[in-house]
Amino acid sequence: MTDRQSDQDKALPPYPHSASGKLYDAIAAEGRFALQRCRDCAQFLYPAHDVCPSCLSTTLPLTEAPPRGRIASETTIRATTNPYFQTHLPIRIGLVILDCGPTMIAFLQEGTGMGDRANLSFHLDAFGRAMAWAARSKT
Repeated sequence: MTDRQSDQDKALPPYPHSASGKLYDAIAAEGRFALQRCRDCAQFLYPAHDVCPSCLSTTLPLTEAPPRGRIASETTIRATTNPYFQTHLPIRIGLVILDCGPTMIAFLQEGTGMGDRANLSFHLDAFGRAMAWAARSKT
C-alpha cells in the first residue's frame, strides 16, 4: 500500500456517501424536489433527520416540497487544496432560506445572487450524488 493517491482516486468526491444523502439521490434522479416532512407536525426538514427536531416524531417521509426561497448569502470559492474541487473552480454557493422553512446550501447558477428569489432543484453530479442548485426566479 502507498501513501500516494492515484490520479483516479483524486477524481473521486472528497467525502463518503451518507445514508441521508442517498435519500436525495433517488429524488434527483427522478427530477423531483422533495424533502422530509414530519407527519405529526408538518414541518419540512433539511438535511435529512432521524427524528423531527420540533416534536420528536420519527415518521418523516419524503414529500414534494415547494422549491422556492430567497438567497440569504453567497460566496465564490476560488481556491481549494482538494484535487476534486480544483477542476471545478470557481464555485459559487449560497445559503437559501426555503419558503417552506429549512435553510440549505446550494450551488448558484449564473446570474443568481444574494437577495434573489430562487427556484431550487436537485441534480445528480458525475458520481450520482444529489446536489442542490438555485436558479434566479423569473417571477
